[in-house]
Amino acid sequence: MNLSQALANKWIWGSAISLISILLAFVLSFTTVFENLELKSYDLRFALRGPQRVDSLGVVIVDIDDQSFFDLPSRWPFPRTYYARLIDNLTRAGARLILFDIIFSEPTASNPAEDLALAAAAARSRRVVFAGKKAFELASGGTLNTYLIKPIKPLLQSGSAWGIVNIDEDLDGFVRRYLLFEEWEGSRHLPLAMMAYRRLNGASQEQAEAANGLPPYDDNSFLINFRGPARTFPTYSFASVLDDRDFQLAEAELDTNYFETVYLPNRVFANKVVFVGASAEELQDVKFTPFYGAGESRHKLPGVEVHANALATLLLGDAVQRTPFWLEWLVLLATGFGTMALVLSSRTVAGMLGTGLVMLLVLIAGLVCFIKFLVWLPVVAPGLAIVLSYVGNNAQLIITERRERWRTKRVFQQYVSESIVNSILASGAMPKFGGEKRELTVLFSDIRGFTTYCEKHAPETVVQHLNEYLTEMTEIIKQQQGTLDKYVGDEIMAVYGAPYAYPNHAEKACETAVAMIDRLREMQKRWSANAQDYFQIGIGINTGHMIVGNLGSQQLFDYTVIGDEVNLGARLEGANKEYWTSIIISESTYTQAKARARVRELDLVRVKGKKRPVKIYELRSMEPLPQIEEDLIIQVYSQGLALYRQADWVGALQQFKRVLRYFPSDGPSRVYVTRCFNFIETPPPPNWDGVYEFKSK
Repeated sequence: MNLSQALANKWIWGSAISLISILLAFVLSFTTVFENLELKSYDLRFALRGPQRVDSLGVVIVDIDDQSFFDLPSRWPFPRTYYARLIDNLTRAGARLILFDIIFSEPTASNPAEDLALAAAAARSRRVVFAGKKAFELASGGTLNTYLIKPIKPLLQSGSAWGIVNIDEDLDGFVRRYLLFEEWEGSRHLPLAMMAYRRLNGASQEQAEAANGLPPYDDNSFLINFRGPARTFPTYSFASVLDDRDFQLAEAELDTNYFETVYLPNRVFANKVVFVGASAEELQDVKFTPFYGAGESRHKLPGVEVHANALATLLLGDAVQRTPFWLEWLVLLATGFGTMALVLSSRTVAGMLGTGLVMLLVLIAGLVCFIKFLVWLPVVAPGLAIVLSYVGNNAQLIITERRERWRTKRVFQQYVSESIVNSILASGAMPKFGGEKRELTVLFSDIRGFTTYCEKHAPETVVQHLNEYLTEMTEIIKQQQGTLDKYVGDEIMAVYGAPYAYPNHAEKACETAVAMIDRLREMQKRWSANAQDYFQIGIGINTGHMIVGNLGSQQLFDYTVIGDEVNLGARLEGANKEYWTSIIISESTYTQAKARARVRELDLVRVKGKKRPVKIYELRSMEPLPQIEEDLIIQVYSQGLALYRQADWVGALQQFKRVLRYFPSDGPSRVYVTRCFNFIETPPPPNWDGVYEFKSK
């Protein structure tokens, strides 16, 4: 096989395409979007597996729930004598171990005797483990300080152990892993569940860190085998455990001495490991876990139950294991090249069905490996390899087919008249494109909801209004030395700085945009006065280097511009829908027009098809603004945006709400209010860079 034959061989090209697809799938699987998708597929496997029984584990939870807030006479924070009584009652009930997911890090200033009472109860019990944590604080200079928060001194002097209650979250805010230890100042401190495992087995520190031989996920964590959603473990109300004959609940009719009449006789806590923690929403110790959203309701898991699930995993030695690296690559190679073989060796429909079957087999394999062997086999990267290999190899077939048709037509034209075949093919030459690269400004304008507008009105009305609109807008473009490039339905494209060059093309484009909005408002008033509906428009402007010239075929060409900067201008026009604005300009346009342009920064965005973030601005006017608009729309809004970039969601909310108090319809402020609320509920990952990514064009 010579070189030309090799280059024409679909299997050689297919192998190259598949290998590139596999490598690309591997790289993409580490991006935020696809890594999140893999994590969600992992969660789905838990939901499909379903909850598991925990009766034989001997692990229960005493829950500071909403009912406890109602039943107990004292308000939160509860007196520490409550916890002392809890320890005494659980010890009397035969609890094997009592672990607090509540940190007693500050002494009780009003009544130090409460701390001593709690310490005395722990000393009597000799089976209590208290909580501490590793805290992080961002200093003013940007330095991240860490420090250890321990239980108060009387509790440490009681002879009780203590464990770390830090819980690591993945980039999507979900908890899937549990720490083996926390390092601080050269020492290793065990988390709560690890400390429980050590106490239950009489293990040393080193043995505890080995975690019953569990397969580690990384150097310092293992994957928790969650048993189910919230309240999978036997859970008892904090107030009910305190309710003995010597304790009075808030309501006399509720005081039934439940601990002594039910729990003691039925040996509820006998030989049990008891975790004490909170599920009340107001205490904010609830977590997203793989079972969130499973079943009919969506409930977060109390943090104390995360520790219980971790202990269950340690006791049973059944942590989930990630597949080894070599096996993941083997699956990628098999799926990528298998898809190639199906596409290249079968017809279109059969290849599509076969590819779908391969995808289904990957998903089934991932589910079976998880349920039967507790192995996390990634499915997103193989799925990407399948899709990319399928698309790439189909593209190869389409290109090959078109090339063959082209070659056939070129041969055929030699035997028939030119009137039968296309004049481009009859010439025997590909269309010639030409032009030069220059810095220009491009403006895109589009009518909002024009399809709906057309459906609601008679064709004559639509044509009349569109004609009037296009005529008025074109006049403005020409007045500002712009070149009308084309109409695409209701869209207008104009170029500034060509065909003849002038320096202030960015400023001219901005003046055009403001004049277009002003003229449209006049038209809207005229239409409204005649009881006619009207529409809104969005405008996008970008400045940059573009290719300009007579572009097209030899038979049909057009004076136009092309390039990435042109595409960005079109994207900015569409971005107005995201921010409820009328005119958006790029940073490069603002740089050249800032002597006159009155703008406010909208966002730092990454548009579809571009990797580099772009700073965008809303163009408000080319003249000085009214003072109230300058103060609120520009200054206060900018303060809110700065706080938003610093991840100060509450502070940013206050500023944006100040704007909305006087300008309730201000789109950008409403957008950022929504984002701030979303980030308060679900904070972004630690490496959040403030860039907003447009998913569509």
